[in-house]
Amino acid sequence: MAIIDIYKALLKNKILSQSRLDQAYTLATDQGVSLFQIMLEQDFASEEVLLEFFSEYLDIPFELIDKATVDYRTASLISESFARERFILPLFRLGSRLSVAITNPFDLKTIEELEMMTSLVVSPVLTTRGSIDPLFAYCYSYQETSSGEEEEEGAASMSSLFEMGMKLVEDKGSGSEEEIFDLAQEAPIARLVDGIIKQAITEKASDIHVEPEEHVVKIRFRVDGLLKDVMTPPKKLESAMISRLKILANLDITETRKPQDGRITFSVGEKDVDFRVSTVRTILGEKMVLRILDKSGAFVSLERLGLNQADYKKILSLISATSGIVVVCGPTGSGKTSTLYSGLSKINTPDKNIITIEDPVEYNLEGINQIQVNPKIGVDFVTGLSAIVRQDPDVIMVGEVRNIETASIAIQAALTGHMVFTTLHTRNAAGTVTRLMDMGIAPFLLNSAIIGVIGQRLVRTICSNCKKQVEANSFTGIKEIELVEQITDKMKGSFKLFKGEGCKFCDNTGYKGRIGIFEIMQLSEPIRDLIVQKASSNKIGDVAVSEGMTLMKDDGTDKVLQGITTINEVARVLDV
Repeated sequence: MAIIDIYKALLKNKILSQSRLDQAYTLATDQGVSLFQIMLEQDFASEEVLLEFFSEYLDIPFELIDKATVDYRTASLISESFARERFILPLFRLGSRLSVAITNPFDLKTIEELEMMTSLVVSPVLTTRGSIDPLFAYCYSYQETSSGEEEEEGAASMSSLFEMGMKLVEDKGSGSEEEIFDLAQEAPIARLVDGIIKQAITEKASDIHVEPEEHVVKIRFRVDGLLKDVMTPPKKLESAMISRLKILANLDITETRKPQDGRITFSVGEKDVDFRVSTVRTILGEKMVLRILDKSGAFVSLERLGLNQADYKKILSLISATSGIVVVCGPTGSGKTSTLYSGLSKINTPDKNIITIEDPVEYNLEGINQIQVNPKIGVDFVTGLSAIVRQDPDVIMVGEVRNIETASIAIQAALTGHMVFTTLHTRNAAGTVTRLMDMGIAPFLLNSAIIGVIGQRLVRTICSNCKKQVEANSFTGIKEIELVEQITDKMKGSFKLFKGEGCKFCDNTGYKGRIGIFEIMQLSEPIRDLIVQKASSNKIGDVAVSEGMTLMKDDGTDKVLQGITTINEVARVLDV
């Protein structure tokens, strides 16, 4: 690949200024090395930014790998010294194909050597040196057992903790309050709970479910929007595990009938991860859900939410307004708060006073004043928002409009010259208007205050490592067939559909990561007239579409045609 072509691509994508790029180009040609190597050595750009660019340019997947991504047994295919010397790491094997993490996208010689050494076809995955370095010890420190078979550390550890926990229950008993409290403090129970939490963080789960069943306790993680079974500790450990989590969340361990809510802060390395904890009584025992709130994690920028060019311009127009309300709507877990954070980050400048009131505060945003709802001390959305408007804000974010009181104050704030961002649970953008009217907000107030509504869902993206083309006639579900028919009518010709086969890289799901599908409704005069007439959401939606609004369904099928997601995913998250 000619260095001049890479130079032009880097310049076009504005990875570096032209002067810096010219300097890197001169050094690279003089030394006979790649631009990538020079830019890293001279610290012209961050490694992650460069790898993301070359991932797209060379069509090689990029991933920040961790223990959950690696099958350590595959590492034995090459020597540790070779792996460390070339800064590569075998991830997993699928048939005759070997996925290998590499840190230099232009190191073709190493890929050729690997194929000769292993007699396998190498599929490279770009990653940073920082993510691959700690995995060398993890992959090459395992020793074979006396039987010649290896056992995963996590599984062995959990199994032994189950046994130790069961022995403690038998020795100490778990009937009285004192016995349960003592059990919850014992090392095996504490390590078991810590292990579950750490595994959830490693797998990038959004929720941990602890669910009592008749004979076991089912542990499930929500990853990329879907729940999956992880482990099933014995039923006898239920009280000790739940009590341990209650102690961490400062909940009453003696109260097992009423729902309780609390919070946990858990340290992993140098990072603190917060959890929102909720308990509820079922017929088989207490069910507990822990929502993971990684405040130190970087949220997705507005440019990377998955917006098409037209919708991106619409959102920029909405968030750049000086007053009015922008509502983001969708069900729980559809990424509404992340979209708001992305918008706030985009307009966050020193000349603006931005204040948020949230439940919970999911990310710490530098330069933004964030308020946590705390009903125990009288700080709810209504009282908090009432106080915020007296703090001379330019922009206000209200985590969620839950009642007419919150909606009324938000509208008054917008009408008095503030920019207000908020969320609402509705199925689509047009339904937001009718939902607010159902709450009791007068149509003329909605007309004056709301400037736009963003409807959204999250769909899983196809794993780039095991992506393959599928036939359009291979779908059997009613929703899927309807979507294929709509695509066929739309394209009036040939098109390609894809899916992921499933591999170690994506935990055999065929998907890796998520992206948004959107519909953005700007309130035009015809739509405002319909609001005054109290028209149905269907009529409002039809006018919005006639004015250029792309429906979530159409945005979803566009991403299907681009090979980003699948027909099944769009059908799963939408009513089609």
